[in-house]
Formats: sequence, C-alpha cells, structure tokens
Amino acid sequence: MSKIRIKNFGAITSGFAENNGFIDISKISIFIGNQGVGKSTIAKLISIMTWLEKALIRGDLKEKDITRYNRFQKKHCAYKNIHNYFKHDTEIEFQGKSYFFLYQDTNFSISKNDTNSVLDSINLDYKMPKIMYVPAERNLLSVFDRPNLLKNLPNTLHTFLNEFENAKQELKEEVILPFDNIKFKYQKQNKISSIIGENYKIKLSEASSGHQSVIPLFLVSQYLAKTVNQESNYSKTILSVEDTKKIKKKIKKLLMFKDELSEDIIKMSLQVLTAQFHNSCFINIVEEPEKNLFPTTQKNILFKLFEFANSNLANELLITTHSPYIISYLTLAIKSYQVLQKVKNSDDRLNLTEKLNKIIQTASCINPNDACVYEVLDDGSICKLSTYNSLPSDDNFLNQLLAESNIVFDELLDIEELCE
Repeated sequence: MSKIRIKNFGAITSGFAENNGFIDISKISIFIGNQGVGKSTIAKLISIMTWLEKALIRGDLKEKDITRYNRFQKKHCAYKNIHNYFKHDTEIEFQGKSYFFLYQDTNFSISKNDTNSVLDSINLDYKMPKIMYVPAERNLLSVFDRPNLLKNLPNTLHTFLNEFENAKQELKEEVILPFDNIKFKYQKQNKISSIIGENYKIKLSEASSGHQSVIPLFLVSQYLAKTVNQESNYSKTILSVEDTKKIKKKIKKLLMFKDELSEDIIKMSLQVLTAQFHNSCFINIVEEPEKNLFPTTQKNILFKLFEFANSNLANELLITTHSPYIISYLTLAIKSYQVLQKVKNSDDRLNLTEKLNKIIQTASCINPNDACVYEVLDDGSICKLSTYNSLPSDDNFLNQLLAESNIVFDELLDIEELCE
C-alpha cells in the first residue's frame, strides 16, 4: 500500500493528523469536502507521484530528471497545474512500493524502497500501473463533435481525450450503457458519437450535461480496465525496440550478480522485468463522478467503477466528491460484501446469491478492509471518516449539511407559528 503526507501545499495546511501525517492509499479511496479545500490537489499529487515511480522503474526517467532544476515543481506539478501551490514550508512525502519521494525545504529527494543492492531496480511485488486521471471538466469533450481538433486543452483533459478517442475506436458495435436505458454508438467514418434511446437518436454533443459527463467516464474506465487485464498477460504482447533495450540493460546488470543469487530468484526477476513494460493494473483517479447526475445514475456509475476496480487484485480507485450519495452507495457496496460472505456459507447460497445480484451485483461488492474515506476540512486539515461495524459513519461533512437544512426548516416553522 502506498501512502502520502502533505503539509502547507495549496489549501492544505496541517494535513492529516493521524498515522504520522500519512494518508494510506487504499484499493478504494474517497475524499469528501467543500469545494476549494484541496481534494483534487491530493488526487493530483497521488497521480504525479505514482506516475514518477512508474517512470523511474521503467527507465523512462532518471532521478536527476526529477530532482534537478526544480523540475518536480516546474515540470511535473505544472503538468497538473498545481505548480503555484508551493510555499516556503511545503512538505510532501510519498512512500511508494519501490521508491520514497520527499519534498522539503524546497528540495526534492528520492530513495529506493529496497535495501537489496543487487535487486535495487527490481521490486518483485510491484505491478506496473496504467494511471488515468479523469478531470471534472470531461463533459467539455462531449460538447464538440470533433474534440480532437480542440487546441490549448489543459494537460489532464488532453490526456483523458486521447484515451476517450482510443476507447471509441475499439468499439465494434453499439454499447449498452448501465444507466437510463440508452446505448452509445460511435461512427468511425464521420467521427460522430451518438446516444440511442427507445424512440430517439441524438448526437452526444446535443445530449444532457449529465450524459456528456458520465459517458466519457464510463467508456474510458471500461476500456482501460479491459486493456490492462489483457496486457497483464505480457507473454502475448510484443515489446517495442526501446523497451527491449531497457530490459536487456537491466538483465545484464542482474546477471553480473548471478553467483550471489539463486536460480529461482533470477528466473522470477527476469519475469518481473518483462512485466514491468506492460500495464498489469489500473489506477483510476476520478474527480466528481456524480457531476450533473441524478442519484440513481450516480449509483449505477459508481458500482461500475467498483466493478472495474475489482477486476484486478492490484487495481485502485480514487474518487473526489461533493455528493452524499457516493458515501451512501459505498456503504451499500460494503454491506453487500458482508452479506455475500454469509451467503457463501449458507445452504441456500445459489438462491441467495441470485437475490443479492438483483440488488447489487456481487462484482461491485467492496471489502471494508479495501476502502477508506477521508474528509478534507475548510481549515486545511484532513481526517479519516470513522466507521461503525466496518461501515462509513454518517457523521461527516455532507450529512452535517443535510442536518443543517432540517434545522433551518424547523426554525422557519417556529417563525411561521408566531405569525398565527
């Protein structure tokens, strides 16, 4: 499990008070809070750090490409447009599966999370991730029939657009969407995206803002989850010339120490080296999956995102949200997992499993040990949402706002009674 510590960066001041300041990045990580408090900042930093670790392991970057000339801030953070969030006392620490990163006193340092000097570039537990950052502004790509012709898009939106185009190109027929009883069709010849309902067909560019937001999210997430599962079988994938050279270089270094290593370790290391040049898991970082969506659709897309996360043991899903429904639906997914464990031990498990699937597909069930909700507060601090019987607590920012509306309503009734 990777973890990150953030202090005095953007809107975040004191950061997380527990666990020595480190936020554990779980299989399912959700960040809630007011707008502008730093939820997306946390998500972007995790995305950057995870990508840097991957680039170092693959050999796409050298340590000096990150540490010299303040490149971490000016280049890598600038890519996510958070380069102006730094302060004189900013501290960012990331403990990944293979590397440790530390930004402190305006300096960026790197250390390896492997004390074995012989295998310092090989982490046998590391799974090469496909990292996707899904920005909240994604509906902009659906407004235009030819989004690939747009210029000066933000980097995160441009990267997402490339995957959206790849996802559409892979479609061979109409896709049944998991919400609103509609289908999606992409005509490759004229590059037109359409929504097909029971009695209508319209362009995606003419559809509702909700559909313009959720369809790219769904198609890209589905496409990448499927692609990663295919790529994980790297023996069937052809390596590029450049990647082959990188592997040969690492193998040469490894074999220099063959007298110190067992045959099994060498064999396993060679397999891992090859796997490092193929994506074997999917890290999906999604801003506001609920954007412009009716609660029922929020539930349907969230359960699909859970399903994609569950399709691979090493997959991860990180969400930033303003929606109280997201936490409620996470609670349902966790409860359904707990029920499923009892169903598996039941004499009537086939019948009960069928009943459970009609409520929530078992593919979307979430192990409570795999989920964590963090609340980002207005004062720049971060706290972990407590649980009750492994279920997320109702005592959180979003539910407090709902409670406040009830209090205001009662106060209005009191005034109304005084008028009588």
